[in-house]
Amino acid sequence: MSIQEKINQIIESFSYFDNWEDRYEYVIDLGKKIPKIDITLMIDEFKVQGCASNLWVVPEVNGNVITFNGASDSVIVQGLFAILSNVYSGATAEEIINNPPTFLEKIELKEHLGPSRANGLNSLIKHLNSVAKNSLI
Repeated sequence: MSIQEKINQIIESFSYFDNWEDRYEYVIDLGKKIPKIDITLMIDEFKVQGCASNLWVVPEVNGNVITFNGASDSVIVQGLFAILSNVYSGATAEEIINNPPTFLEKIELKEHLGPSRANGLNSLIKHLNSVAKNSLI
């Protein structure tokens, strides 16, 4: 499935909810569904800097395809990671770099996050892009 197809699925899923309380619950549920990472991977090397909560992102580069696994001690942050991981895992570095997460505005996610969560989300986005750019070197 292409990045755009995954984005379209997310936009459609969020359109089913009438209020933000339900959307937050959905984000939390998405976070609960992602595979757990081994606790031994929760180290500084994989920790995303700039998040108020702890967030570890473990990238796997296989050829030119990148997969992201991760975990957070915050259910909301884990849900935000789940959304971005769903979109970008299985994509090439070029696809990740060339498809910024503008869909977050379409689902009005950023505007409903507090300042620290919004900063953390921006840090996560920068981190995923950094992984993609570094895999091209």
